[in-house]
Amino acid sequence: MHLVFVHGWGFNGRLWADMTRCLPQARISLVDLGFVSGGPEASRTWPGETDAQDTIAIGHSLGVLWLLKEGRGCFKGLVSVQGFDRYCPHVPQARVAALKRGLARDAGATLRAFWRSCGAPDFAETDGLNVARLDEGLDWLMHWDAEDAKKSLRCPILTLGSKDDVIVPPAMSEAVWGAKTIQWSPDGGHVLPLRHPDWCARHVLEFAHSLSP
Repeated sequence: MHLVFVHGWGFNGRLWADMTRCLPQARISLVDLGFVSGGPEASRTWPGETDAQDTIAIGHSLGVLWLLKEGRGCFKGLVSVQGFDRYCPHVPQARVAALKRGLARDAGATLRAFWRSCGAPDFAETDGLNVARLDEGLDWLMHWDAEDAKKSLRCPILTLGSKDDVIVPPAMSEAVWGAKTIQWSPDGGHVLPLRHPDWCARHVLEFAHSLSP
């Protein structure tokens, strides 16, 4: 079993550390989108050697949108952890534009406020921020639309969400994935892999076993 993990905006691969320790039998690959330095060794692109018949793609938040665009369906299952196929118009573009202005004015303070709102205060040192890449990621949130890519997937999807997520609220998750398809945690903020890694890992394992021949 090969699991490919992609983190969301404002994070790095350290988001998955506790969760992957709960999956010792899996082959793990990480994709780092370049927002925050200091994460574990990772690829910057979809792993080229990936065998689609043995790969489950797991994304957090923006990482799911990235997977839908860059993974191109080259996996036998998709796990969305608080993810989406487009961010706007579920969230007004003006809110993302405000983040862009904050990033330009004081990147450290902006990320610290963002991490607090996610439930992960002081996730990383702010001297490791790649401000240009973070700004690019906000452009993705404003403009990328992978709704058609999601609809064209021919693989099973597991969706995990948190009832107290203020970044991707429950109503947004239900609009994207369907209310009956989501496995809910009562809490966890916007960082389920950090707050409830064992819960996330258990659901991923159950999902992976359901895909086994």
